[in-house]
Order: sequence, then structure tokens, then C-alpha cells
Amino acid sequence: MRLTGAIFDLDGTLLDSMPYWASVGMRFLQERNIVIPDIQELALRLKTMTLPEAAVFFQEDYHVQDSAEEICRQIDHMIEDDYLYRAPLKDGVRDMLEGLHRQGVRMCVASATSHTLVEAALRRVGVLDYFQFIVTCGDLNTSKNQPYIFDECTRRLGTEKTTTGVFEDSLHCVRTASRAGYPVIGVYDASAASEETEIRSLCRQYIREWAEFSAC
Repeated sequence: MRLTGAIFDLDGTLLDSMPYWASVGMRFLQERNIVIPDIQELALRLKTMTLPEAAVFFQEDYHVQDSAEEICRQIDHMIEDDYLYRAPLKDGVRDMLEGLHRQGVRMCVASATSHTLVEAALRRVGVLDYFQFIVTCGDLNTSKNQPYIFDECTRRLGTEKTTTGVFEDSLHCVRTASRAGYPVIGVYDASAASEETEIRSLCRQYIREWAEFSAC
């Protein structure tokens, strides 16, 4: 199968940013002197949430009194510097994007991270121009537990679902895209190492490094 379109997740797929996200919820609560009973459980819960969903979670489970909008603003501010100055591309991403570009594959980014941060990070690392557009869960008021974001990307790309690859590192996103009928390319990230077996079972192709990727 040769791809005509490609929908890329950002965090853990193109950008090596998951270590920053892994700690931001913990740091947010600890700065407010809130006791976290189980840090690993907190990280697992937050992993499948959009930022607005996490804000409501903090309100309901940890009794944070700020509005959801204010919580989102504070967390965005905490992690903004990581996107603006630190989080690197994963090895091999630039060569992979250039290869797809030369083949005429139309590409976009679909992320749960805020649009501003996605765009800033991609511009900083010099790959923004490879993508026709960026769309985020916040833009569409959705999450990656539903296939709407992938369907909207395909519509905007003007490509067929069966030849539009979805590139994801997280199990819940892989499940959504696979169940919706997309060919999924799983990308290894240490943050999802415990989910690798199930992710592999749902993917058309699974890569541990970008140098392994084949668009055919």
C-alpha cells in the first residue's frame, strides 16, 4: 500500500516531548501542596486525557478550586518553555518527512496539545512547512477517543481513508484509528512501552525507530 495522506500525532511520535508531559500534572499539583497518593496512577490517568479533560479531573478528584480555563492556562504556561526551547524531534523524523514530501504524500498533524504549542514547536525544529495544516482536539472540541479528528483530517487532506496513514504512539489513539478503518503506523515511545504488544497487534506497521519506516 502506498500512502496518499499521512496524519501525524506530535508528542511521542514526531517530537520527543513525552518526558515533559509525564511530569507536568504532578508538578502542577505539587506546586499547590496537593498530596498525590499514586504518581504512576496519576500519569496513566492523564495520558488519555485532553488538557480540558485533565482540568476537570483536577477539579473533581483533587479539589483544585481554579476554573477549568485557568487550570489549562497554568499548565500551558508550565510546559510552554519546553516546546519553545527544548523538546527535540525524534531521530529520523526530518528524513522521513522529506521522503514522504518527495512522494507527493499530503501530510498534517493531529494533536491533543494546544494549537499554539504545536505550531511553535514544529516551527522551532524546522519542519512546519511539511504539513498542509495542524488540527488539535481543542480546535474541534473532541478527543482521540473518537475518530472525528482523523476523519476531519482526511476530509481536509482530500485523501481516501484506506490510503491515509495514521501515525501514533499511544494505545488509545491507535485503537480509535484502527477501529475507524485507518491503516495505522505505530511508533515506539518509552512512555507506551508497556502497551507495545497490543499496539503492534492493531497496526499495519510498527516501528521502533523512524529509519525503519517504509511507506509502501
